[in-house]
Parts: sequence; structure tokens; C-alpha cells
Amino acid sequence: MSTTLCCNLFVVVAAPMNSILCCKLFSIRPFHFRNVFSTIAHSQSLVSLFDSSKLNMSEADITRILKLAPQFQNPRALLKVEQFIHSLKKHGCSEVQIAKIMKTMPRLIGRAEGTLEPKLKLLEDFGFVDRNLAKLLTINPSILCNSLNSSLLPKMVFLKEVFQSQDVLVKALLKSPRLLSFSLEKNLKPSFAFWQGWGFCGTGLFSFLRVQPDVLSRTSLTPARVDLIHKIGVDKESKMFKYIVSIVAVSRVETLEAKIENLKYCGLSAEEIWQLFGACPLLLKFSKENVKKKMDFLVNTMELPANYAVKHPGILTVSLEKTTRPRFLVWQKIKSINDFNIAFFTVLLMTEARFVSKIIKGHPESQTLWTIYENAISDASNRTLRTESSTKP
Repeated sequence: MSTTLCCNLFVVVAAPMNSILCCKLFSIRPFHFRNVFSTIAHSQSLVSLFDSSKLNMSEADITRILKLAPQFQNPRALLKVEQFIHSLKKHGCSEVQIAKIMKTMPRLIGRAEGTLEPKLKLLEDFGFVDRNLAKLLTINPSILCNSLNSSLLPKMVFLKEVFQSQDVLVKALLKSPRLLSFSLEKNLKPSFAFWQGWGFCGTGLFSFLRVQPDVLSRTSLTPARVDLIHKIGVDKESKMFKYIVSIVAVSRVETLEAKIENLKYCGLSAEEIWQLFGACPLLLKFSKENVKKKMDFLVNTMELPANYAVKHPGILTVSLEKTTRPRFLVWQKIKSINDFNIAFFTVLLMTEARFVSKIIKGHPESQTLWTIYENAISDASNRTLRTESSTKP
């Protein structure tokens, strides 16, 4: 009797199965023992290996790995798994991160044999060490499926030239790790040339990609996106233009159009909206709910015209609950006590320390103002906690 079959029979006997039923099953379909119970035995071997490696793998995880990578049913393949785990640990990956990588891409274990160490060493040479390397692999383990010399190395060399420094390269790839999944010749190089054609070059291109590295995966702008960029009306030579393009390039047109309609609903004309985005393109990234709350507070509570936001767009970029509302309540109280000639927007732009020392502590009614301010901050924190608890399942 073969060693494998003996092992399988041992598993069956050890398992909580009726012995008579086992005998009947063996007499009818002996090969069933070789196939099915060998899988059980190897599954147990994987369990032992993962336990010794301190990987928190459930039986369901192990079953999935064996299903997607059946080659690990061979006992000799367990050595590959062990080497894979050892290599990742040596390069700074924790047990939790290794388990996540293996569960995400079990096929990677076998494919990485022999080339895993050189690939990890290459990534380290380009600045990915310890925590950064572990984070990159956890986010996108398919990076290790790239061929070392014909794919991974040329991409890393090209991207380092694009981002001009190793530190920026590391930050860019941690922000957009899927860049290493794109073809160098079909995607990355044509995209780089495309953005140069849009007027981005030298330090301008570098700044553009540093803000939004994911645009390097795009080789075109739809007519709707181009139309939005032109309507905002910022000069091409302006640094603001590059920032606007970087946001529009990676945003859904439908989402941007919804934000524009939302501002119209808040009382701004189309011309004022384009002027607002041109002065403060950061607003293109804010949710329409966020902007609507701030505009409602501006118009209904502060009783200011909607176009005040166009003249002072900074009022829409700070936190309503933590900054605008508490400071407005203090400012409003001071105005009711005496003639106060400091504009609210000036108060809003102050640092926290300057606001407290100049506006609150420097006033005769400082105790009253301080109480108003603290209560407003406390109410904001309570509202945040209530919102968070209501959204939890």
C-alpha cells in the first residue's frame, strides 16, 4: 500500500467517521481515498504550517487557497509556502499582512518561486523598505507577478525619472500602487506624452503628477472634461490650471455636474460658480452635501449673500462644525455687546492660538465668550459622535 494511501486511511480513521462506512466506501471507490482524503491531509499540513508561522488562517481560507492553487496539495510544495512566508517576514511584512497577501492572491506563492527575493530586493533598492514595502505589497500583491527584467525593472526606472526622486516615487506608488499594473509601452509612456502635450513639462509636470499620480494611467480627456476645464477659465500658465486638470481628469463628470447644480440651487449663477472653482479648485473635491451645509449656514444663519463665498471662497474650505460655527457665535456675541470692526472672514482665517488670545481673552467679557466657544466645540463633537453611531451597522 502506498504511503499516500496509508496517510489518507489514517486521516479517515482519526476522523469522526463510522468505521463500517469507511470500509464500504473503500471497497466501492478506493481511488476516492487517494483524491479526497489526500486533500484533507495536505489541508492539515497547511494548518500546521500556518500555525507554526503564526498566521491567523481559518479552514475556509486554507480551502480557498487549495482550490485556487491546487499545486499545494503536493506535500513537497509546502516548502515553497514556507519559503514564501519566510521571505516576506524577512522584508518587514507582519503575519497579518502575509495572511492578507496569501488570501488575496494564493497563485502568487507558486509563481514567485525563485524570483521573489530579487523582486523584493529591487523594490528595496528603489526606496521601499520595511513598513513601506509591506504596505505596497498588501495593497497590490500582483506587483510580484510582474516579470523582473522585462516589466518590473523598466517600470520602476521610468517612474523614478517621472517623479524625479526616490522619496516622491515611494509616496506616489503608495498613493497609486496600481500604476505598476499598467503596461509601460501601452499605457505609462503614452500617458506621459499626452500630459506633456497638454502643456505639462519639467517641474510643472512633476508637480501635477505629485498631486495626482493616478492620472498617469490616463491617456485622454473626454470632451465633457475638456469643456469643464475651459469653462473654469484659468490660464494655462497658472499653477492653478494644473491642479484643476488633475482633479477633473480623475473625477466622474456626472459628479462634477451634480456639484455645479448644487451651487446653482444655493443661489450662485453659472458665471459665479466658474469663478468660485477657478479661485478655489479644492472645492471640486468636496462633496455636494458638505458644500450645501456651509452655503446654508452662510445664507440662512450668517445672513450673507450667496456670492460672499465667491469673494471669500476660504469660508467653504474650513470645517463648519469645528471652526466656522463656533467662531461665528463668538463674533456675533461681541457684535451685540459693542461695536466690533474686525470682519468675520479675518476672524475665520486666524490660527486657533491667535483667535483665542486676540478675540476671546482680550475681551472684557472673555469668560462669557469662552463658554460660548467651548459649548459650540462640544456640541460639534457630540453631533459627530451621533452621526458616526447612526451610520454603524
